[in-house]
Amino acid sequence: MTAVSLSMSRGKTGNIASDITVGSSAPGTGDFEFRYNQTSNGNITRKELKLALKAFERAIQQGGGVVITTGVVGPPG
Repeated sequence: MTAVSLSMSRGKTGNIASDITVGSSAPGTGDFEFRYNQTSNGNITRKELKLALKAFERAIQQGGGVVITTGVVGPPG
């Protein structure tokens, strides 16, 4: 498996397993996605995933966006 994606639709809480779709590439449905690469630099650990999610949480709480070539994308302010 090269990538793992976790996807969830708006309105779901994620409290039950069926709220989250697990795939091996970008999901075709769902409003939110977290995807990580399992082929670069060996397998990613759970600890590394948790650190990344905490960093994303901080960015959302601070209202920061990420600049890309099409403009500024980030959480709603």
